Amino acid sequence: MSLHKNDKFIKRWIFAITGMANLSVCFAINSLNLALPTLAAEFGVSQGDVSWLALVYSLIPCCMLLICGKMADLYGYKRQYEVGFCFFAFASLFAPLLSHNLVTLIFFRALQGLGYSILISITQATISRTFDDHERGKALGINSIFVSVGLASGPTIGGMLITHFSWHAIFYSSIPFCLVGLVATILVMPEDNRKTPSNIKLDWLGGLFFASSIGTLAISLNFSDDWGVTSFPFLFCMGIFLLTLGLFIRREKKISVPLMPLELFKNRTFSLANATCALSYMTQQLTIYVFPFFLINTLLLPSDKSGLILLASPAAMMIASPLGGSLSDRYGTRRPAVIGLLLIAMNCILVGFFKENMSIFFIILVLLMVGAGNGLSVSAINSAILGSVPKEHSGVASGMLATMRNIGNTFGTAIASVILIIRQTHYAIDPGLSKNAGYLLAQRDTFLVGFGLVLLAVLLIMRIPDNSQKQ
Repeated sequence: MSLHKNDKFIKRWIFAITGMANLSVCFAINSLNLALPTLAAEFGVSQGDVSWLALVYSLIPCCMLLICGKMADLYGYKRQYEVGFCFFAFASLFAPLLSHNLVTLIFFRALQGLGYSILISITQATISRTFDDHERGKALGINSIFVSVGLASGPTIGGMLITHFSWHAIFYSSIPFCLVGLVATILVMPEDNRKTPSNIKLDWLGGLFFASSIGTLAISLNFSDDWGVTSFPFLFCMGIFLLTLGLFIRREKKISVPLMPLELFKNRTFSLANATCALSYMTQQLTIYVFPFFLINTLLLPSDKSGLILLASPAAMMIASPLGGSLSDRYGTRRPAVIGLLLIAMNCILVGFFKENMSIFFIILVLLMVGAGNGLSVSAINSAILGSVPKEHSGVASGMLATMRNIGNTFGTAIASVILIIRQTHYAIDPGLSKNAGYLLAQRDTFLVGFGLVLLAVLLIMRIPDNSQKQ
């Protein structure tokens, strides 16, 4: 983009554009969850059937984020924002208007997932290309605020819309954000100053291999609880994952313009920071998955009160994200990332002390701790990833980062679900333990696994060169 680095007006509007993109798609992640029982009753289907509305919205981005990031590098960021805002708005508009059965609604939800991929694949790359090295971390931290707001407001506002209007309003509510983002993109966003030669095309075959690989991995993890890790469907999906991953790597080594330049992984900062990103989001999603069960089933709190308590984590992340980014600009990646990851590790230990009569104040304190830890670490890690690649690969790096985030979230849910069930079954054998006591022990064991994941992330982040993010 032909942007003068001292143009503060443009920089503010870049925040607005990326912010509208984040709000649009992140609000849609959680806002529909409370409507799933209503949709199951309206369409006369099972709860398992409507769960595909949540699954497909995460599955499509897993497959498409890297591809969409590469498209922006080849064909331009401004054009992709224009397409992305329009695509997401139209999918949100037509989903309630034309969906008279669940299959049609799932189709439009998949289109929303594609719009998610088009937009989110480049938001962080846009920030990285706009701001200099000394202010990139803080800018990425501010950008993360919009993600936190979107995720945090989803259940609360979604519940209000269902109560006072209908599930249709949940889809319509994303459209104003898209319109603001689209107008700002058209009027303010600079044109891309680099034109791709007409003979350079997107590697669609490589994209097919990558999408098949990540897609089958995501499906196998999502259904591992139902299928079992030794079942034929699970092993078949894992086999397809390994086969297509191998084909993808082989093709990327041979093609002149690869979808993912594999030499980027020779950069220690890029490879280790991506791995740390996935591990961090695994533990974060593990917390998000397990806490509602504890609040509702063990403490017997109502859903609305539980939702308000869970807001503590994204609220802390909103405050800590810019701080983590600023610290990474000043001191490098290690310090804020390690501090943040250690806060998350402490959360995993403290959950082991949870009891049936646990103080709400202590629970909120733990949630604030994990939110602050995520804010400090994520901004620093993201800045390290995007600062370690040349500008012409910003879209690929941003798409890869978002893919690692989605894979981490998918792994986190799968790990938490499997371990929680296995350990509950183990403790249920003991006649001296009540059901709640057995659950609390299973919850402790689940978070101990999360503790191990965080420690591995700390070890990886300590190996990242800290003198310069370009190393």
